[in-house]
Amino acid sequence: MNLPHPRASDRPETNRRCLCLLSRNGDAPALPLVRQPSEAQKISQPWAAMWPDPPPAIEDIAMLDKRMRSANARSGSLARWRAAATAAAILAAAGFALAGRAVAGEVKDEPRWKTGSDFSSLKDWNLKSENIVSHGVNPLFYPIVPGHKHALERPDHSDGKYRKETVVLDTTEDFDIPGIGKFKAAVVQQEERLDGVLTQRALNWFALDKTTNSVYSFGEVSWEIDREGKPTFAGTWRAGDPDGNGVTEPGLLMPGTFTVGDRYIVAGSRSVAYGGSENMEAGIDITVPAGTFKGCARVREQGLIRLKQITDRVWCPGVGVVSDTDDGKLVVSNALPASNPASNVSSVGKAGKPSKQKSPVAKISAAEATRIALERMPGKATDVKIERKLGKNVYVVEIQTSRGEKDVFVDIESGKIVGTE
Repeated sequence: MNLPHPRASDRPETNRRCLCLLSRNGDAPALPLVRQPSEAQKISQPWAAMWPDPPPAIEDIAMLDKRMRSANARSGSLARWRAAATAAAILAAAGFALAGRAVAGEVKDEPRWKTGSDFSSLKDWNLKSENIVSHGVNPLFYPIVPGHKHALERPDHSDGKYRKETVVLDTTEDFDIPGIGKFKAAVVQQEERLDGVLTQRALNWFALDKTTNSVYSFGEVSWEIDREGKPTFAGTWRAGDPDGNGVTEPGLLMPGTFTVGDRYIVAGSRSVAYGGSENMEAGIDITVPAGTFKGCARVREQGLIRLKQITDRVWCPGVGVVSDTDDGKLVVSNALPASNPASNVSSVGKAGKPSKQKSPVAKISAAEATRIALERMPGKATDVKIERKLGKNVYVVEIQTSRGEKDVFVDIESGKIVGTE
């Protein structure tokens, strides 16, 4: 029997808490409140035109239709699951490996769940086109309204100062999904920057169910941006498209009623982007650069292609995500009160120019760097290459250990280990 929103078996029923959307006579929704579930149940275009910077070369965008099943990207957690699927096809005998250098998460816990059946999915959500709206507000998600902007920063990223910017664009995407019907989804742009330089861009398709205020994802398309600012198509997934022996399904990003222990599929492409979320905590208070927030909730996202790809996010009423173990902390958002300096989002969308650097000259060999790395972290070296990490030119030595794949950074000049990942 399929139960909607399965609950974690190790959480007693009496300990589950709920953040519920309350409203009065059609007024604007009140802030979420923490309640026991028993109470809560009673209340229950054209691509080039979307680019604010100088647009990509048209011939690159024209390749989109020819490469819709490509899956080699580094833009956000969903793209990391997509990268894992690509690596599986290439390295089937060796198991999954990440493609490229995505932002490393800080969650070291073992995965709590292993299959899609551990999470609720489309069959449990009763999605109907007449109830789906492209724009709206969920009590914990950021406002999905045109013009919304926010940014998170992670200065401890190994490649430099990392920043992820989100903008809800004033455009929609058309969908016609069997079993759901025809509807429009909002287009939400996300850009990733390192030291101010644009490196990734993705367009996400989000919508809400107006009967529940739950937020759903219907896919994304992403590009990598090279040092000259030219985009290269990186990958996509889209609800309703063929997916192996089945059809790609949407994902639930944030339920309208938050109950600790609920689990749900967050991205529904089993071959490209497949993962689930679990509601871990409610009633959290947290301080980040953008301010102090109360009554927040923690959600754990886990890849179901690469099980150990785990991200914890903290979501706060009226603002959305304020802390992300992959992407960092909230620094600006125009969902904040005007009296908060962090409500100024004029910095969003301003890309820096790539700095010109001389080609690195190594004073130690790759073999020496590998030896040094293996002395620190015993295992089997699987790859070594020169990259820029922590502001230095280093050998990145990939080592397969008993605890999984690790990277050791060895300075190409001094031979000293400057970090691990």
